[in-house]
Amino acid sequence: MKILPVIPILLLSVLQGFSQPVNWKKLEQLDPAKILVDPAEPPTQALLLGAFHFGYPGLDAHKTDSLKMIDVLSPQRQKEIRQLNDVIVSFKPTRFYIEMKSQRYADSLYNAYLAGTYSLERDEIDQIAFRLAKELGHKKIYAVDAFGFAQENYKKYTFIDSIWYNKTRVDTVRDKKFDERYFKLYEAGDSMELTMTMLENFLAMADPRTLRYMHGHYLTAGFNTTDHKGADGQAIGWYDRNLRIFNKILQTRPASNDRIVVLFGAGHMPILKHCFVSSPEFNVVELKDLDLQMQKAGKIK
Repeated sequence: MKILPVIPILLLSVLQGFSQPVNWKKLEQLDPAKILVDPAEPPTQALLLGAFHFGYPGLDAHKTDSLKMIDVLSPQRQKEIRQLNDVIVSFKPTRFYIEMKSQRYADSLYNAYLAGTYSLERDEIDQIAFRLAKELGHKKIYAVDAFGFAQENYKKYTFIDSIWYNKTRVDTVRDKKFDERYFKLYEAGDSMELTMTMLENFLAMADPRTLRYMHGHYLTAGFNTTDHKGADGQAIGWYDRNLRIFNKILQTRPASNDRIVVLFGAGHMPILKHCFVSSPEFNVVELKDLDLQMQKAGKIK
């Protein structure tokens, strides 16, 4: 009986004899990009800009208090927008993609701006995309916003309404708790925006921690249902809208040597960034890296 405790020790010794350190060089060779990315046809460079809506149209669930709205047309904010735009210019954009559904309408506005018959308004599309596209000599702005399947087809398919309005939540107390926390977060963000420059605001919205948690509201308040209606509603609504936006960008066939700027409301960025990062056709460039490069070169004004 005294020999039995020795057996586990011997077994452990044998197993340790077969162990070896991880070969990290071998694992690095498994990088999918080595197969998926052709050096002769490098991925399109993409700068993703998540914005708050400069004109405060009030179309989102959260409504910013009028006392916390930023006046982007004030002299100080115009200087800050110039600083932000200078950082974007350092990316050397060849195309701008904007949150607008009608290409015809985008063309009419942009062509009027080029002709001097349209004055820029508060909207971030005007203040960033139109202004910089003209400065850089672009002939066109790409309108790539889209309706999700649910928005586009709710009159045609009656089952869509049942998904939205006839779902039973698993825990309404939990949903209300996170709803209140997220709206508290939005209000805190509104207060912080007032204290930051425009460039700082865009850097904050691009922060990985912001992207991670801002998407969470779609997964906490009303998502968890006793059936799959919560998930289905998101799939054919918000998720589908963003996938369609990405598809519309692909439809424009950006070339390998293009450097594209995608300017959308910040809420779109978690899903859009996931699409761009996952696709071997694109390489995402971070606004923070551009800013740091300009600081290092002493070009930040």
